[in-house]
This record gives sequence, C-alpha cells and structure tokens, in this order.
Amino acid sequence: MRRPTESRLRRTFADVLLATAAAGAAIVGGAACGGASTTLGPADGDGGTPPTTPGFTTLCDPNTNQTSLLASLRATPALDGATWRTETAFTRGADPGQPGNVVPDPEALGDGWSGQNSEVNGTMCAGAKDRTAFLAKVQGFRVLPPSREQCASLYPPNTYEGFGCSTSYILYTRGDQIGIARTNDEIKSLISTFDTLGEAMWAAQNAGYTRSCNGSYDNKPDSEYRATPDGGWDLSLLSGVCQQELFKVLVHVDYAGNITILSKEDLGKQQSCPVAGRRPAGLRAGPLEANAQPIGEHFASMATLEAASVTAFRRLHRQLAAYGAAQELLARIRKAARDEVRHARATSALARKYGVTPVKPQIAAEGAAPSLLAIALENAREGCVRETYGALVAQLQKHRAADDDVREVMVAIADEETEHAALSWDIAAWIETQVGDTERALLVAERRTAFAMLASELACASSPDVQHVAGVPAAREALRMLEGLGPMMLAA
Repeated sequence: MRRPTESRLRRTFADVLLATAAAGAAIVGGAACGGASTTLGPADGDGGTPPTTPGFTTLCDPNTNQTSLLASLRATPALDGATWRTETAFTRGADPGQPGNVVPDPEALGDGWSGQNSEVNGTMCAGAKDRTAFLAKVQGFRVLPPSREQCASLYPPNTYEGFGCSTSYILYTRGDQIGIARTNDEIKSLISTFDTLGEAMWAAQNAGYTRSCNGSYDNKPDSEYRATPDGGWDLSLLSGVCQQELFKVLVHVDYAGNITILSKEDLGKQQSCPVAGRRPAGLRAGPLEANAQPIGEHFASMATLEAASVTAFRRLHRQLAAYGAAQELLARIRKAARDEVRHARATSALARKYGVTPVKPQIAAEGAAPSLLAIALENAREGCVRETYGALVAQLQKHRAADDDVREVMVAIADEETEHAALSWDIAAWIETQVGDTERALLVAERRTAFAMLASELACASSPDVQHVAGVPAAREALRMLEGLGPMMLAA
C-alpha cells in the first residue's frame, strides 16, 4: 500500500493535470523548458563557497544570511507582531484511490476551517488592552468565505492536503488593531521603508529579478549584496529566462523600495534541459555534442541529470544518517539511488537512439559536512520543488510521448520519481521536527524562491521535436502545472 504522502501527491498530480487541460491547454504536444543547463563552467575543485566580490556578501550562505521577508520586516509604524498565516477550509474527503476509502458527500464534511500561524516576528497582541482575549480573536480571524463554492472560486484549492480552498498572507497586530497584507501592494504599504535586506530582496524579486545560488549547476554567478550609505541596498541578481539572453544585474533598492539598475552583464543564452532528478551540490558537466538534434540533446541532458542524482541521494543518505534519521527514511533514500541508476541507463539509451551520447556528470568533491539547515534547504529546493515538479511532468509524459520507447521508459520513471518526491516531503517533515521556528520559516522562503526560479525557467518553449517526441508540456502548460502545485509548495 502506498504511503500517505505519496497518495496525496498522486491525487494532487491528477487534479493539476485535469485543471491544466480544463484551462484550455489540451494534452497535446509541447515542451517544458525547465531545469538548468548542463553546459557548465570550469570546476573550482573544492565544492566550497565561491569567492565574493570585494565589499559584497554572499546571499547564499544559509547559516549567516536571513533574507526572509517576515524575519526582516520592520514596518512603519511599528507592529506588535506579525506572522505568516495559512487558512484552509472545506475538506475534500478520503482518497478514492485507497482501498476501503469512501468519499462522502462534500457538504456532509462541513466547513473544516483552520487558521495556522508559522513564522512570527515580534510578539503578537503585545500592545492590546486585554491580550488574552485579543489573542483568541486573532487566532479565530478568517479571510476565506464561509461558502464552499465562493471559497473555491476565489482561492486556489490545496489539493495536496485535501482542502477545497486555501490562502496565505501576513497577519499583524498593532495595539487592538488586526491587519492583513495579502497582495503585493498591501505588503509594500506595510513595509513602508525598505531598510532591511529581506525587504529589499522582496522588492527586487517582485520586479522580476531572481536570486541565484549553487551557480555551479548552470554557470550562473551566485547572488550577493551590500548595504549602501544612503540606507539602501545593492543586490547582484539575475534577469532573464532560459533560451533568452540572461543577465547578471546589479540593482539598487532605495529606502522607498524604488529600484535602479546600476550595471548589466550579458551572460549569453541559456540552454534548456529537463527538470529531472535531484541535483547534487557542485554539479558540472561538459558540453553536449555539436550540431546535435534537440530531441537527442534533451534526453542526453536528462541522462546526465539522472546520473548526477545518484550521487545526490548517496550524499543525502550519509548526511541524514549522521543526524540520526529514521531507518525507514534511509532505506527509501537507498532505493531512490538505485532507481536513479536505472533512470540514467534508460534515458541514455533514448539519447543514443537520437544520435547523442550523454556526458558523465562532473561533480566537485564534497566540502565540510553541511548543517541540518543546509541539508533541509537543499531538500526544499531540489526535492520539494524541482523533483516534485519533475515527477508531475513525468506522469504526463508516460501518456503523451509520441515515441513508444519514451512512453515505456517514462512509465517506470514517473512512478519512481513520484516516490522520490514524496520522500522529499517526508524528509522535510522529519527535519522540521528537529529545528526551530526561525529555521522552518527559512525553509518556506527557500521553497518560494525555488518556485519563482523554476517559473522563470519554464517561461519559454523548446523545439517542436522535443514537444512531440518527449511529450513534455509547452511553456503555457508548464506554468499552469507549476501554478497548480503552488498551494502545496508555497504553504507556510
């Protein structure tokens, strides 16, 4: 019998694919342009943190830099406290795919509303006249409509957790006042003066700039920052998406949240490749064959990433074993590594069928043993976001690929990658029991950053041959599919 996490994930995948088709993107040819290029830069050989520009500090050190908006929030006028709030309502019922489960009438399930607070800044209700009574009022504060139909029409369903609708926002208190900030305009108004790094990063990301970390995956420079004498921030970020010109951009965010471009460096066009497998830190690969057909390049890139994920899972096993992870989790990680060996062989055969020999992944040596937080951040990025989306795409490919051999390969890969995605979420759940509220908030922020990065990578189209033969989604479909996973990936 499937584990509960995998069952919920499969139900979510089915719902997302149905919703994507219903939105007007029929299940016909198209290709996602996801993932990072495997045509990478020279290795530094030590797997350590890349050097920073003089005067700048890396944005990629999880142990020293906190760029979470809420952790950095310094609103004007001052707040007593603020928290990320997630509301859910209208339980969907039991999983019809599980033996013995019966799905009752949705109305018989009732409202099922819940409001959960996660990361907290300050002390909620500290300035209230009657703090005990006001805390109860805040805990019962509700945004979601009381009608099932209205709730589902206004707010996206959280199908992964089995709810008909959900929403997340910043909930804050000043004295005896309750306030929320849900839209970008509301959050900007709440910030008022952008005098912290997290606030500046929020402004830059909302302007379309993205943070880049672990740049050795795709020859992108790691992002950096520095405070400026005028009370603002200089941020070295990225602008652009795959198969378009990519730029390293130095932007200045002033005290009012205005953004000025200080410099722009052309990094050239970025090659697209599949979102496949879990990437290990320090991954590099040589260039693909010159003048190769796009479909051959696609499967060669996929094979390289699948081979690299073998190393990723073996490292993850050693790392989590050192922190005393449950034997059940460790056994699943070992199985995932074995699965990826088969995936690499199968996709290599597909690449050779289309005239390309995959390159062996080049992976820098491991550095110092990572902290549990660093492991969790990588799992949030590589497992909970990228691997989960990749598993969803594989579920589509096993039905839609035009090549019989591709469909046969993807039947096995889709099911096993779905198991790996469920494993990622179970690892995340275990780690969250080992860390505090601050670390859990950083993990939510990491998923949101990875989600935005992946969305930018998916906003372009691949060759029609790849679209037809591989059966992966076109750009519009890919973005709809990712948006469908949003309630799960972005929830606090």
